[in-house]
Amino acid sequence: MITRRRFLFSMGGTVLAFAGMNGRPMVGGTPYFNWAQLKYPGAWNPNPNAASRLLSEVRRRTSVECGVRVREIAPGDPALYEYPFLYISGRGDFPDLGREAARWLRRYVEAGGFIFIDDATGSDGSGFSRGVNSFLAEAFPGEALAPVSSESALFQSFYLLKSVPGRRVVRPIFTGIEREDLTPVLFCHNDLMGALDGDRLGGYTHPEFPGGERQRELSIRMGVNIILYALTGNYKKDQVHIPFILKRRKR
Repeated sequence: MITRRRFLFSMGGTVLAFAGMNGRPMVGGTPYFNWAQLKYPGAWNPNPNAASRLLSEVRRRTSVECGVRVREIAPGDPALYEYPFLYISGRGDFPDLGREAARWLRRYVEAGGFIFIDDATGSDGSGFSRGVNSFLAEAFPGEALAPVSSESALFQSFYLLKSVPGRRVVRPIFTGIEREDLTPVLFCHNDLMGALDGDRLGGYTHPEFPGGERQRELSIRMGVNIILYALTGNYKKDQVHIPFILKRRKR
């Protein structure tokens, strides 16, 4: 079972060491990162081309080698434990997946998995958000979603960012579930991946509100950060990085 913790232990932060260099880190010819996405009854894939675009940007901007296709995961599928990252999105009500699926998700996080949830509705208090919150309450009793600090490694795992962008900025923050100075469950209210979705010719599906194309670029950067964070956790919070990060923030 490949988990984020085992990945970090075996690689010792090599992903960030290679980032921006010529080499593309691989493990036995297998990509470091694969995009697993929850497939459930309903509008589970509202931005069908967004993931491939983000993976392309990660390959271009860092040197992390990514898989080229989305791995669809059904609730309860034990194949989930082969991937350290799970994406959950939707543009509509999120269904009740049941107690067994909630336990399955909890075991995944306890094994070191990272979950990124993206509300594609572009509105606050959506049916998707309510459904996800109910499901998470069953999966993680007593661990409610809470605001994620802008000092989190999420905002500096590759790019230095100050707030949360997306297709439509509903909330300029993430919410999440924290454990041991990590945020293994992350919720974005702004349809982050909607900012990247588009056609095969390079056009984008949705306009950005309220920040236009600059907001789209920041959304791409945040997507890169999320993937690096999923692979490396709070590695960038180590003391050795602090002087460099402070210097960059002054520019």
